[in-house]
Amino acid sequence: MRNWKVLLLVAMGVAMSGFFLAIMRPPGGQSTTPGRDLPWQVAVSDNGASSTVFGLTLGQSTLRDAVRKLGRRYEMGVFQERDRGLSLEAYFRDAVVGGLNARLVLSAHLPEEQLALLRAHAGAGQPTAGGGRHFPVTEADHDLALDAVVTAITYLPVVRLDADLVRKRFGEPAERLPVQDGMHWLYPPLGLDLLLGDNGGALLQYVPPAKFEQRLRRPLRQREREERP
Repeated sequence: MRNWKVLLLVAMGVAMSGFFLAIMRPPGGQSTTPGRDLPWQVAVSDNGASSTVFGLTLGQSTLRDAVRKLGRRYEMGVFQERDRGLSLEAYFRDAVVGGLNARLVLSAHLPEEQLALLRAHAGAGQPTAGGGRHFPVTEADHDLALDAVVTAITYLPVVRLDADLVRKRFGEPAERLPVQDGMHWLYPPLGLDLLLGDNGGALLQYVPPAKFEQRLRRPLRQREREERP
C-alpha cells in the first residue's frame, strides 16, 4: 500500500464538488440498502484472515466485483515504487457507498509475471509523487486486471470528520500515532488505520486483521522512527 500522503495528492488532483458527486451516481454501481455499507461497518472472519467492508471481502472479491459495486468511473494502474516490487491499484474517483460520496483506492493481487506483462504493455509510464512510476493498464489488459483479488481498501470520504464522530462510530482506538498535521487511530481488530487530519480530512485504510501488523502498524512505526530527530 502506498504512502498516505501520495494517496491524498492523487485524490486532491481529481477532486470534484460535493454537489456534482451527489447528483451523479457512477454508471453501473449497485445501490446500497439504507444503513448498509458504511465505513464503520466491518465484518471480520473468525480467524481474521478476511474482512468485508463496503460490500467487498478482502482476499476474496475481485476488481470486477468492485466495478459492479462502485461503478465504472475508475482507473487502473501498476505502480513501481523505488524500494518495492510491482503493485496493482484501481482508483474509483466518485463512488457512492452507504449513501456517502467518497473516493476509493483498491489494492489488488496478481502474480508477478502478470503484473510485469501489464507494465510492459503500458510503455514508459509516468513518475509519481513518491518517486516511483505509474503504468496505466491498457484497454486490452483490462479483463486480466479485473480478475485481480482485492487485498486492501483506502477510503477517502468527501465529508469532514472530527474526533467525537470517530469515537462515536468506531469506538476508542487501540493506539494513536501522531504525524504532521494529524493522528493515526489504529483499530487492529477491524484491520483499520484511520488517519484523521487536523483540518477534518480523513483517510481510512482497511486490510484483513491478520495483516494489520505487517501492512499498517509496522510501516507506521518504522516511519515514525525514521522521522524522529
